[in-house]
Amino acid sequence: MDHETLLAHLIEALGAITAPRFYETERGFQGALLAELHKAIPHHLLPEGAVIEQEYQKRLYGHGLTIRPDIIIHEPFDEARHDSRKDGNIAVIELKRDASQEGAVGDFESLIKMMEVLAYPMAIFINIASETTHVALVPEDWKGHITCLAVSLHDGKPQVISAALGMPAARVS
Repeated sequence: MDHETLLAHLIEALGAITAPRFYETERGFQGALLAELHKAIPHHLLPEGAVIEQEYQKRLYGHGLTIRPDIIIHEPFDEARHDSRKDGNIAVIELKRDASQEGAVGDFESLIKMMEVLAYPMAIFINIASETTHVALVPEDWKGHITCLAVSLHDGKPQVISAALGMPAARVS
């Protein structure tokens, strides 16, 4: 699935999260986003066997790092189909509620490690309950590789701001 198509479905999923309660915690928002992503991304667009799931923990021995990304879209590793755990990875997503600059930088570092070690071709940072994408904090070498979004509720309607592919932020909903 190409970056623009995934991003469009992700923005659709974000736009469906209207309950104020989910904007109060990362964990609550994560659960709502997982449910909405399953509705928004047509199954036929994903490779056979691909799943959208929360990641519990990467193991140093098996994965080469111990980061716990919030959401991943990937084909679970299968020795019969994949040469390594780098194969079949589609996207990694980090969530932060009202991220400080320090929090955003930490998530960017995690996303970069996931892209470097496990070859995720797409990385997405979502700042919940905020209008700040923090795109200016993405390291220069990674601009264009990390998409930054901010999502917040205004009068009960989700507003999504995108700073995709190193472009300036733009309101998309």
